[in-house]
Amino acid sequence: MSAKKSTNRGVSQFDMLCSLITAIFFVDTIASVATMGFASITWNIIVALIFFLPGSLTVAELGAAYPDNGGFYSWIKRAFGNMWGARISWIYWSCNALWMSSVATLIINVSCAIFQINPPVWIKTVVNVGIVWLLMFMASRPGESSQLLTNFSCIAKMILGGCLIAAAIAFFTREGAMANELKLSAFKPTFGAAIVFIPALIYNFLGFEISCSNAAELENPARDVPKAAMKNCVLVSVLYVVTVFAMLVILPSDSINIITGLVDAYRLGFGGTIGGILATALGLLLVIVLFCQGMMWILAVCRVSCESAISGELPPIFAKQNKHGMPSGSLFVTGCVASVMSIASSFLTGSAEVVFWSIFSCTSFLLLIPYVINFEAYLKLKRTDTQTPRPYVFPGPAWLATLFVRAGEFVCLATMFLFIWVPGTPFDVQTATFVSAGILITLALGEVIVRRQLARKRPAAEAIEAPEEI
Repeated sequence: MSAKKSTNRGVSQFDMLCSLITAIFFVDTIASVATMGFASITWNIIVALIFFLPGSLTVAELGAAYPDNGGFYSWIKRAFGNMWGARISWIYWSCNALWMSSVATLIINVSCAIFQINPPVWIKTVVNVGIVWLLMFMASRPGESSQLLTNFSCIAKMILGGCLIAAAIAFFTREGAMANELKLSAFKPTFGAAIVFIPALIYNFLGFEISCSNAAELENPARDVPKAAMKNCVLVSVLYVVTVFAMLVILPSDSINIITGLVDAYRLGFGGTIGGILATALGLLLVIVLFCQGMMWILAVCRVSCESAISGELPPIFAKQNKHGMPSGSLFVTGCVASVMSIASSFLTGSAEVVFWSIFSCTSFLLLIPYVINFEAYLKLKRTDTQTPRPYVFPGPAWLATLFVRAGEFVCLATMFLFIWVPGTPFDVQTATFVSAGILITLALGEVIVRRQLARKRPAAEAIEAPEEI
């Protein structure tokens, strides 16, 4: 089986940048980060330097040197062989498929908060499933349509961020003071705050590889991948710092609602009737952005799983493509998984919030695995593949690149540990067991599927040859 030739136009550098901002600048998490106070700004900068920057630089070099569809999957496969490529493809897809249900839930919760309604659980469940399949449908449309939505989402996110800054200025002008006391000591990063909040900050910076999921469609990957990666790194880092600061101007950090915080900031910042109208309008824009953001993520991971299935490493249904060359089979399976998760969640009582965060911790842990392995793939390809031209190279001496990559790996591994247990807090055996079981079951199921598919794979002569080692 071979991939259908895409009927989409070439993806420009502007399209790439819009895709990256849409995937990484999570406006819905500004409120949760702001609950950390001004110290979150310092930690944002630290995490950007030791994780986001090295990650973006490695993707810039790999994407320019190896402009293949699949991103992480393609590079890891080149470095460590078919088995590791297939494993990463499975992990990358499965954790995002489970996460899609949460995306739909977030869209519903924000919508209910805007209109101040609380429909019955069964209605929320029906709407949740409907949103899941609308996401799958829109992701299966021609590339031009999905790219237009992605570009719109990027611009909308910039508008939402700009309006939050405007609301902060309006609030400070009217009140003559900030909601939180501005003092130098408030920016001091503490270890205690780090181990509690760094997982959320790391999560905010995930996705810098997404633009390379369809690298073969880029107009000029050697030029556009590095430029878009660098612009995105700077722009997204600045956006997070400025918008979090703006929210802290308007709302006390200890009273920020992580779901409605953004809308609350608009309403209080602008004030009066106009503030209420603007808050509702911007809230609706936020809902659209959340939809586009979810569509962008799932389309990227489904493209990766489709590439893997075309190579015979995942079940054939993942390889199915529609007439536009979009990964319709992978999207269909994703829709089924997310729908089952949505329905199952509706039966939860009492401990629903605990289970939700347990699922979030499980999927986030799994999502970090490809990042760790890709850092290793970067170092190996840098060391062993000296023949492939590299239009862009990680700046500075080789030891500096290695140091940054090792720092990025350490941050990922530490964050994975924190998703199971945060030192200094009581060890919750039930939650840790639930999260660990979810991780092990997902990995074990993937191992069975991958090994079975590789056993049926076409002759090894057609596959990429590389030693399976890390």
